[in-house]
Amino acid sequence: MIFQSIGRPRRGTLVGQKIMDSSKRYLLQAEIEFWHDMLRLNRSRLPKTKEEEMRACLKRAVRTLNSSEHEDLRAAA
Repeated sequence: MIFQSIGRPRRGTLVGQKIMDSSKRYLLQAEIEFWHDMLRLNRSRLPKTKEEEMRACLKRAVRTLNSSEHEDLRAAA
């Protein structure tokens, strides 16, 4: 029988990777909220070109978040 230490993870596990993934997801969610709020609050004051740039940043962050969630699901399967 192989006994595993309860207090700390064994080498080769994905604990560090999961922490990094959750941190990345948190940062992406914060970025999405930031761009959404900036667009909402400054809609009447922004030139059209700046608004389009901000919308592109928001879309990029949403796509990145969605693609990383799908990677997590693939890894779990």
